[in-house]
Amino acid sequence: MTTMKAVELHAPGKFRLRTDVPVPEPGPDEVRIRVEAAGICGTDVHICQDDASMRGIVAPPVVLGHEFCGLVDKVGRNVTRVRPGEYVSAEMHEVCYQCPACRDKQYHACSKTKIRGVNLPGAFAEYVVVSGTNVVKLPAGLPRKVAAILDPLGNAVHTALKVPVQDRAVAIVGYGPIGAMCAEVVLFAGCKHLFIVDVSDRSLARARGWLERRAVQDRVTIVDARETPGPVPRVIGATEGGVDVSLEMSGHPSGINNAIQMTRAAGHVVHLGIPKDADVAIQGFGKNVIFKGLTLHAVIGREMFATWDKMLDLLQRGMTESIASFVTAELPLESFGEGLDRFAKGLEGKVVLYPQGVPARR
Repeated sequence: MTTMKAVELHAPGKFRLRTDVPVPEPGPDEVRIRVEAAGICGTDVHICQDDASMRGIVAPPVVLGHEFCGLVDKVGRNVTRVRPGEYVSAEMHEVCYQCPACRDKQYHACSKTKIRGVNLPGAFAEYVVVSGTNVVKLPAGLPRKVAAILDPLGNAVHTALKVPVQDRAVAIVGYGPIGAMCAEVVLFAGCKHLFIVDVSDRSLARARGWLERRAVQDRVTIVDARETPGPVPRVIGATEGGVDVSLEMSGHPSGINNAIQMTRAAGHVVHLGIPKDADVAIQGFGKNVIFKGLTLHAVIGREMFATWDKMLDLLQRGMTESIASFVTAELPLESFGEGLDRFAKGLEGKVVLYPQGVPARR
């Protein structure tokens, strides 16, 4: 086999399925992985819609896809830590190991990062090549559809556990797929009370369905931010001056300001959501940030590789089934366009694609 199927971004905002992409050959320090399953991400939506937030980062033509799992197919001559046939995923941030962040072992914040599926060939394909040091071995029993979404789950774990949440009041602003995963993580980690804040009917319905399924009404409050009074007075009124920790997932200016304002003095606001516009106005910065003594945290990706260790530990301790429930559509790779459209419209939770064909059991 010398060519393969792959979804290629061939121009800004324009993608196509190709069947003639050369199968990549691993270099001396690289690993080729046969992709078993791959997840569609919000970043893929931004890329395929040519959002301004992705301009200057994406490098077409490029094979898309950065959430995946698979089996090691071939290893470079210098790679000894994995062998053909092993079940794996991989960190898709390829870092330089030389910049100040890398020298400080904060590899996830590398200033020279290249990302597979964004500006390097990715995993919406039958095969993908990654650096051998980036490969993560997976437990044999981990379902493919869960293993395919470890990248966003890692974002959720990194965000949710950025500061301690056990016995603390937590707000999640934005109940998209990663916000939903954050809710599961902070609940599993033992938060005292969780507030889920959103404005979308679909997201709120999904949150209510999760609440009923998990039967945790005594520990979770769902807040429709469109209702009067607004989310800030509702959350502050239900707590001692605000939550201890807010996780801002939406990236919307209103969401960012709400997260800051509903956090108590000396609390923490963790930002993962990426605004569409370059600038965001913070309302009453002195009053709401400085004089409250807030700590604002910015999260990018997953800590290499501490987050992966935490995530796999959480899954093995009982979170696998609940994370699997977030996958609401499983499709062949050829249906990428359909899956992307449904995901972008909020009709699905997570969408998983199968380059080798949708298996009977997964």
